[in-house]
Amino acid sequence: MLIRSIIMPANKLITLSTKDTAQKAVQTIEENGFLSLPVFEDKKFVGFLSKQFVYDEFFKSGETDYNKFFQKPVAEFITTPLEALKDSTPVEEAAEIFFKSKVRFLPVVDSDDRFLGILTQKVLFDIIIKVFGLKDAKLVILASDFSGVIAKISEIIYKNGANITNIVQMDTGVMEIKEISIRLEGDGLEKIVEKLKNNGVKIREFIPSK
Repeated sequence: MLIRSIIMPANKLITLSTKDTAQKAVQTIEENGFLSLPVFEDKKFVGFLSKQFVYDEFFKSGETDYNKFFQKPVAEFITTPLEALKDSTPVEEAAEIFFKSKVRFLPVVDSDDRFLGILTQKVLFDIIIKVFGLKDAKLVILASDFSGVIAKISEIIYKNGANITNIVQMDTGVMEIKEISIRLEGDGLEKIVEKLKNNGVKIREFIPSK
């Protein structure tokens, strides 16, 4: 999945101009309950303005005239985060960037570097949870023959009216034994687990859906 399908489009964003005053920008940020907002110049994304950064700069400046200081243009307070993401970026790569950068949202541009919108951390992680079925029931098994055991498990699960939403395989490092984590959705999963056990499947753990 590419991030272009889950971004918040530019026409729905509250944005700032480099020519806005710091006072107007901070007021806009506070009125809308944000910590920062994207900044544009000639319809091009140029960075973010953080409310906290503006206040920090005021206190560090030693300026005593609050009104004078806050008449400075937004251009003097812009902080530039990581490079904007292309809309063709896979969600997995975007997730890695979020983990490393610790930002709440990232700008997204097209192949011509035209700003399209932002990708928020919340939306991305909601998608990952949905795609990987992290709220579904979890079945962990141990096996040395991945293909063979998956074929057996799949047949039993489908015949009993349940579905597999995700499969992850990990090497245990012991005698070529694989740990296979399977996410399931459906009714009567406890009975399916018992049927799997009766068919020789080595089940290490079963966790019902959340």
